[in-house]
Amino acid sequence: MKPMLKYRGGKSRELSEIKKYIPFFEGRYIEPFFGGGALFFDLEPQNAIINDINISLMDFYRGIRNDFLNVKSELKKIQVEYEKNREEFDFLKKTTLKKHVDDKNEAIYYKMRDIFNGNTKSDLQVATVYYYINKTAYSGMIRYNKDGKFNVPYGRYKNFNTEIITKEHSELLKKSEIYSVNYKDIFAMANEGDFLFLDPPYDCVFSDYGNIETKDGFTEDMHRQLAQDFRRLNAKALMVISKTPLIEELYGDMIVHEYDKAYSVNIRNRFKSEAKHVLITNF
Repeated sequence: MKPMLKYRGGKSRELSEIKKYIPFFEGRYIEPFFGGGALFFDLEPQNAIINDINISLMDFYRGIRNDFLNVKSELKKIQVEYEKNREEFDFLKKTTLKKHVDDKNEAIYYKMRDIFNGNTKSDLQVATVYYYINKTAYSGMIRYNKDGKFNVPYGRYKNFNTEIITKEHSELLKKSEIYSVNYKDIFAMANEGDFLFLDPPYDCVFSDYGNIETKDGFTEDMHRQLAQDFRRLNAKALMVISKTPLIEELYGDMIVHEYDKAYSVNIRNRFKSEAKHVLITNF
């Protein structure tokens, strides 16, 4: 099963490296930094705990789990309108002499963004709005201004695909407890026999992952605390993270594998397009 969302730091292309180091376990699958959930959807665990500090993100997954039919129905209607608007836009671009052609989908995007930011009331499901924003915002970015408002512009994509959201996703999520709490609270739930997969914010300039809940980033002190907590876990755990001097200092004796990672986006050269990721285990 494929993940439903675009998410910065997603691990879909790294699953072949990660899955080689997953141990046998009979308990629950636990993921404290869920994000796009690539490994979760690939493994399809039958008993899981998933968590992310990003409340809007986890509300999306709750919506797919709890109200799939309504969300899917809303999204399909939006997709029909989106495709109709796009055909009209492409036709006018080819046939009109005007320098500028209005894109009706752009107006819909900014209306949805206002709903997402709480500026406009709507009867649409929260999950519907989140998915639309995720798929149509520029470059799939997540960014908030100083007032806590999502401010990414429209992405001008040709297609808006809702077919990747399936009943199977909903059924899998029904087998999961979904939280939006600090990772420490999730660690406290872990028992011997469970397995934790950790994909925490990296030790880099983009460590907030665009989350309003961590707008100041995942700091060095937070990384040091996470390393201490990781070593105290009483369940088997596997972590993937970008290789940096700090990460080598904190986990050197627990690093079991490293591999090259090529980033597809290099925003204004603020981070390298080539990097190494490391896998860390406590077993």
